[in-house]
Amino acid sequence: MRERASLVLDLIQKPDLTSAILQELSEYGWHCDEHLAVVTKLDVLAVLKRFESGALSAVEVTTWANSIGGRTDIGYEFGADGVVEESLYCLAHPESSWPVDEKIMQRIVALYERRRVKRN
Repeated sequence: MRERASLVLDLIQKPDLTSAILQELSEYGWHCDEHLAVVTKLDVLAVLKRFESGALSAVEVTTWANSIGGRTDIGYEFGADGVVEESLYCLAHPESSWPVDEKIMQRIVALYERRRVKRN
């Protein structure tokens, strides 16, 4: 069995393998006392670039975002109330925010930019 930290990194970086990685991670249970990896803006943008290129479907993007949200072994760049967490929520719940479509990258980048300006 692979180490949990390695699996968590794969979960963040390999959205096309989400189901298989989650199955392996289930051996460890849900709770973890520390963040073993941090999902960043660059991670989210990399997934969206793959979506834009056709390498990932909207369902795969939504499944990936759902698999990361709420995990105690994954932290977020800028903390739990930051822009990365917010963008993952939007991707995981397109029915209550933005659809995962050809404009999603623009929306997420605009969200990141608004937050950057707000922090400065």
